[in-house]
Amino acid sequence: MKNPISQLNFFFISSITVILIWMMSTSVKGYVRTDLNAFPLQEYEAHYAVTWLGVYAGKSVHKLHRQTNGHYHYEAKTEPHMRILPYHYVESSDFAWQNGQIVPQNYFYNIQEGAKRKKGNVSFDWKSNKIRNTHIKQPWEAALTLGTQDKLTQTLCLRQALLNKSPSLEFMVAEQDKLKNYTFIVLGNERLQTKLGLLDTIKVEHISRKGHRTTMWFAKKYEYLPVKMTQSRKGKQVANGEIVSFTPILAPV
Repeated sequence: MKNPISQLNFFFISSITVILIWMMSTSVKGYVRTDLNAFPLQEYEAHYAVTWLGVYAGKSVHKLHRQTNGHYHYEAKTEPHMRILPYHYVESSDFAWQNGQIVPQNYFYNIQEGAKRKKGNVSFDWKSNKIRNTHIKQPWEAALTLGTQDKLTQTLCLRQALLNKSPSLEFMVAEQDKLKNYTFIVLGNERLQTKLGLLDTIKVEHISRKGHRTTMWFAKKYEYLPVKMTQSRKGKQVANGEIVSFTPILAPV
């Protein structure tokens, strides 16, 4: 007989992962950009709260900042609230901003899901146009094409596409050992009450290959900052994520 706690953990983790992976970026009105070649979304630290079946289940902290070499570092750390749900996520992405595009360099992940652990580094070799993950049991390599993103930077690309009113919301994403195509559909506009106040948002949906529906709300006032997300399975909402606070890192004037 399968352990019911293990099954509960797996169901929760697979639901909460989707919620947290999208809640990755923020900005604030009044940001002063002194470098026109800099990444157009502001550096920040943001906090999100996640609930599962209506119960507070965990927190996630996300940070975006510019490095001394001119590239950007983007990271997310997620921890549980309930001890019976043993999971821990640390993910980070280093990327460059070149010719108006996000160009990933490295995506690192260290994930614990119950007794399972996943750790690796997806490297983007733009000189040889190869993408690799050699830090896994079966090393992976694939052809790399311009526009390919990692699991963190694709959220920033989605924000950019909404900001620019792009008709295409489709992205190729490199995961641990595979390439996946992510497609989003705009459902419409909605006024939403959040911890940041009453906001006009655009509602976007992604449906996975398994039929899981992930719905996201992006705040227009804050450069399409993601402020809420839900995931439904078989018509039932199982997870919810909402922004709690953010601290902008202002560029020097």
